[in-house]
Amino acid sequence: MTRWKESLAPLRHRAFRYQFAGFSVSVTGNMLSLVALTVGLLEVTGSGAAAGLALGASTIPLVVFLLIGGVWADRLPRHLVMAGMDLVRGVVQLGLGAMILTGEVNLGLLIGLQVVFGTAQAFHLPAAGGLTAFTVPKEDLQRANALMSITRSLSGIAGPLIAGGLAATIGAGWALLLDGGTFLLSAFLASRIRVPAAPPRADGGLVKELSDGFRLVTRTPWIWTSVACFACTHVAIAVFLVTGPVLALQEQGGALGWALVVAALGVGDVLGDLVLLAGYRPRRPLLVARLAELLLVPALILIALGVPAPVQAVAIALAGAGMTAADSLWITTMQQHVPEDALSKVSSYDWLSSQALRPIGYALGAAAAADGATAAAVLAVMAAVVALPRLVSLAYPSVRELRAPQPEQAPAN
Repeated sequence: MTRWKESLAPLRHRAFRYQFAGFSVSVTGNMLSLVALTVGLLEVTGSGAAAGLALGASTIPLVVFLLIGGVWADRLPRHLVMAGMDLVRGVVQLGLGAMILTGEVNLGLLIGLQVVFGTAQAFHLPAAGGLTAFTVPKEDLQRANALMSITRSLSGIAGPLIAGGLAATIGAGWALLLDGGTFLLSAFLASRIRVPAAPPRADGGLVKELSDGFRLVTRTPWIWTSVACFACTHVAIAVFLVTGPVLALQEQGGALGWALVVAALGVGDVLGDLVLLAGYRPRRPLLVARLAELLLVPALILIALGVPAPVQAVAIALAGAGMTAADSLWITTMQQHVPEDALSKVSSYDWLSSQALRPIGYALGAAAAADGATAAAVLAVMAAVVALPRLVSLAYPSVRELRAPQPEQAPAN
């Protein structure tokens, strides 16, 4: 019992309590809106084209502005950047909800709102990635990141269910209004965070800071190889999400078997963070992270081979646990070892690697999904895409030997 009480140690710190509360409500609302926006636009327009335009309109500015967002998040108080961007996102979602409720969807306004939303995301994500290092002491970072990760995993399950229930009862527009409210609440909570002011530093200009961030990432093997690994994983996962259902319908299990596999992935995500919350602290976190990430390789191969669905489910659950734990270990390592005035810039590269390349995986999966044999072959190739960058990463001593700082006692804030 004491061990599990310690898993909540980050919540002893007031700044993190505000951060965690804001994160919890906004990530749940965000997961809710993924379903509500699509369903609402389908109900009003009767076509999936508007939903596709909306998703694309938010993704493009997110990718374009992420690195710039990282620079500004390192320049300004991160919690205030988050509060401002949450406020913007809340207003956008309220506008979308009102549009759906009135039944009048103006495509120009829809695209404009989504562009604003994606741009706000591009500034919010790097700011959030760099904040936790200032709201908890170093010895609580791993548990803090695991707490937020497990909240994200649970929200990924609960959010769509809540959205579906609201859409089926009172309408998708109200679900979007609720999402807007969660962002406004998150903005208020972020504004309440108090962290030490950053020391003054010389302003080298946007181009110089972009260049400094690029040099830091590319000249630090444990950073750039990690970013490359995550980029390849996002491509592979996107292919898996497209080709997996095709293979499931042709092999044992069918739709029920695929549902079992997807559910097992969610369970694995939660289990991975529970291990870290329980107090497991690897002395060489990136070595453990790379090895844990390799659990995805046999899972992809087994799914490509069409083994029985229960076997696939066990394999993908282990892979989910490995990937989620590895992600929390990576974020913690970054926060412990990257200079404080560069945290958001490095975080922006991490986010860019996933946001920019995942559409490639979806396109590749869609091209392969027309034929079961091709889908299986491409999914097997994805196992190599996941494995090879990990082997390259592990070849660098700075990855294998980077050690976590020794825990220190620090008073609660």
